[in-house]
Amino acid sequence: MSEPEETEDRALRERLGALRDEPPSFDFQSALHRRLVDAGPPDPAPGWDWVRWLFRHRAPIVWPSVGVAAGVAAFLLLGAVWAPPAPPPAVASRPLAVPGTQVPVSKVAVIKLDFTADVAVAQADFQVSLPEGLSFWADGEELPLRSFQWTQALSAGSNVIPIAVRGQRPGRYLVTAEARAGGQRIEHDVVLEVTDG
Repeated sequence: MSEPEETEDRALRERLGALRDEPPSFDFQSALHRRLVDAGPPDPAPGWDWVRWLFRHRAPIVWPSVGVAAGVAAFLLLGAVWAPPAPPPAVASRPLAVPGTQVPVSKVAVIKLDFTADVAVAQADFQVSLPEGLSFWADGEELPLRSFQWTQALSAGSNVIPIAVRGQRPGRYLVTAEARAGGQRIEHDVVLEVTDG
């Protein structure tokens, strides 16, 4: 070793030798305990330490409060995100025929059902019911049905559906037409007067 290194080494050993542990006095432990008790628990530091302290010491109040706050937040979040379902497309109908339309017993009457839809409907259910005294007519002959049901799509706008009927005897008859699309139900009545002739 060189001379400066030995000098530094000697100086370091002298400093370390000066550091001696002095044993604490006999009443040090009890005095420290008294001072800590008198000082009380330390104040929680701001931030997460304060939150941890709050959950440890105020749990009977904090946990229910957190639960209620989470419930309110979930309710508000779902209310903001969830949109109510769109109402089914409206299917409106124009008058089926002028009330009091007269048709002779010897003729076939064509009732034009004109259903108007705001938007296209993939599937609509229809039903036309006839009273006694009227009958459906197809391909030149009477059909034995009193009621006829079918399903079809509706395009946006006007949808004309012709129904051929024939009166068996003179009188005023009420023809009932019904359409169902989604949750909507539309019913129309047509008064048809059958006369001699």
